[in-house]
Amino acid sequence: MPRILYDPLPSTSIAILDYLLAALGGETYYPLGGNTGLPAGALESLDHNVVLAATPINVRVFDQALLRSAAHRDTVLVRHGFHPETLDPVRVDVVLRSTTGPILMPDLAFFRDTGGQLHLVPQHDRLFLTVGPDGIWVSLVAPFNHWTDRSVGLEKAAAEIIRACAHARTGM
Repeated sequence: MPRILYDPLPSTSIAILDYLLAALGGETYYPLGGNTGLPAGALESLDHNVVLAATPINVRVFDQALLRSAAHRDTVLVRHGFHPETLDPVRVDVVLRSTTGPILMPDLAFFRDTGGQLHLVPQHDRLFLTVGPDGIWVSLVAPFNHWTDRSVGLEKAAAEIIRACAHARTGM
């Protein structure tokens, strides 16, 4: 998988984007040019029909830009703060394209199941997303059986993110 570097991005944003890119796979990611309203360094995958972006801004200020972007592709924005999963929670806002209009799914969390698959899960039962080589898939069925399983998967993903960001900052 290619490592994509952008000067304006903090190392934590690069680490988070790399984390998502590793789950998606594929080789073709392009910088999203133009004035989209999304954070700098947003990427577009033609293979998966998705736009990916990451920002240290914790509050939801990009909702309108996400909705505009979803007119063409599903859009994923990771809000990670300056200390992802240690002091700042990592939250993912996803907008899915649909025939009835865009569907905004805010404040999702990364979840790693026992089989190693990456998911995005809401705080309560709703729609669940799977991130993999086939793109982003929606499911009504949770990737966990019990709330304790949910906690384990959330902790596993959080630990992976902490390690990835620490490695990006220190190189170790």
